[in-house]
Amino acid sequence: MYSAVRKLFFTDCQCAKEPSKTYEELFAKLDTNKDGKVDVSELRAGLAAMGIQTGNAAAQKIVSSGDRDHDDRLDFKEFTKYLKDHEKKLRLTFKSLDKNKDGQIDYMEIKQSFADLGLDISKEDAEKILH
Repeated sequence: MYSAVRKLFFTDCQCAKEPSKTYEELFAKLDTNKDGKVDVSELRAGLAAMGIQTGNAAAQKIVSSGDRDHDDRLDFKEFTKYLKDHEKKLRLTFKSLDKNKDGQIDYMEIKQSFADLGLDISKEDAEKILH
């Protein structure tokens, strides 16, 4: 699920520019039957059309996480809240990994983050994590 959300934010969504307009555009792309709600199949198909492959479980988890009225679909308000909440978490995660605060994460910062947790990983493993 994290990778799907991460790709959504850092490739197609680019939410920092104009969040409400971008959210509207994204929601419109995902709501293929134009009923004002996005269900699991629409989410999965829409993400796949954008090049983001998810399984049913990941799409279901996204919908379930944001679904406040428990109808197994996300309306625009639920969708927006879900994205804003996860964007905030992604930004905090990014800031914690960007040790030198240059706006980019390199393999050394990944290695350092793991070292802070008491884990030693190789350069190759750190580069795999970045990709």
